[in-house]
Amino acid sequence: MDLILSVPGASPEEIARGIKAAERVLARAGFTAEQAAEGAFIVEGWDINGVPEGGVDDWASSASYAWGQASNAALEACCAGWPEDRKPITVSLELLTDPDAQLADRSTALAMLRENIERDGKDMLSGRDAILAWRVAVDVEDKLKVRDIIGNVTVAFTRLALSHRHPEEPIEPKRQAVRDAINALEAATEKPTSH
Repeated sequence: MDLILSVPGASPEEIARGIKAAERVLARAGFTAEQAAEGAFIVEGWDINGVPEGGVDDWASSASYAWGQASNAALEACCAGWPEDRKPITVSLELLTDPDAQLADRSTALAMLRENIERDGKDMLSGRDAILAWRVAVDVEDKLKVRDIIGNVTVAFTRLALSHRHPEEPIEPKRQAVRDAINALEAATEKPTSH
């Protein structure tokens, strides 16, 4: 499975360099990208729920460590030569599982989000709306700036998708809430134009 790397301001060549570095680290560690990501997911679960009674799973710990090392290698390789004040602290390294959403450019992601409004958010409980919202904001360097706005998009989509459970409530206000959330995301992520 392929990897996807998101680093605001990075060129396609820098992204490719970062992905290659991550792949080399995973290969040296003896893990596929899927195995390492699974290990990271398991260890993250321990952080949330506590370590299971049987103790720590050495395989998951090793796989998670390899994923972390791959992320660090991707950051270093991608941002090699960047001024220190421009280098991000972390990068977003992910498995490529939904290319249409994960690789969508800003305008395509906005169009896909708006298209889903007309389907009343059906099938959007998969988290695809969040992926698309983050793709809209992919070039925003300060991710904290848009985190709450992206959260508003996903909450609005969730309410719309669950509206079938409350057929007595009008659906149009829920559709409008999604439109408003998407419009706010679009406005917050627009690049200023210089004239």
